[in-house]
Amino acid sequence: MSIDELKERWKEALSYRGRCPWCDGERVWHNGIRRRKATLRDGEQTVFVADIPVRRLRCGDCKARWSHAPEGIVTRAHYQPCVVAAAVARDVIEEKASDTAVAQEHGCHRRTVLRWVLRVAYVAEPAALMRLLLEESDAPVIPTPPPIVRPRRSASLFALCQRAVQVLCLLEALASLSGLPPPGLSHAARFVPAPVSPTKTALLADWRA
Repeated sequence: MSIDELKERWKEALSYRGRCPWCDGERVWHNGIRRRKATLRDGEQTVFVADIPVRRLRCGDCKARWSHAPEGIVTRAHYQPCVVAAAVARDVIEEKASDTAVAQEHGCHRRTVLRWVLRVAYVAEPAALMRLLLEESDAPVIPTPPPIVRPRRSASLFALCQRAVQVLCLLEALASLSGLPPPGLSHAARFVPAPVSPTKTALLADWRA
C-alpha cells in the first residue's frame, strides 16, 4: 500500500470509536487528535512522513484514555519495522552494500543500521521460531535463509548477521503462513511474547562494521 493510500486510510480512521480495551464499554468518546512523525516504506523507497493523525479516545465508563494506532504504524518507534527489515536485509546480504550507504538510503546514521542488525538478531531465538513454524505448518519444512555474501571484519559479527537474516526469514514465513502482510518483523510481537535480550559481551565487544 502506497503512502498516499495510507493517508486516505488515516483520514477515514479518525471517525473510529470501537470499544474500551480496558472495560469493554461501548461509551467511547473522541478525545482529540495528536500528530506524530514516522519513517515508512513506500514501495521500494523509504520516506519520512511528518503529519500522521492519531485519534485519541476516552471511555465514558472507566475514564480510560488511549490512542488508536493508524494503519501501518505498528510501533511507537520513529522507524517502522518495514524500514528496519528492508535496511537490515540489504545491509547483511548485498555484497556491494555498506553501512553508510544503507543508512543514507533510509535517512539515519550508520550506527543506527548496526543497532538494527543487533536488535533484529535478538528479537527471538531462531530455534524457537523454527519450532513455532513446524507447529503451525502442515509440512515439516524450514525455509532456508539467503546466503550472506557481504564480508565482515570479525567472525562474531558475521555470525550475528547470519542470525539476523535467519530471524527475518523465519518471521516472514510465519507471517505468510498466518495470512499476515509483510514484513514479518511487523508481527514479531504476535509470535514472540518477549524479545531476547542481547547480553553476550563478546558480540557487543565486536560490534563494528
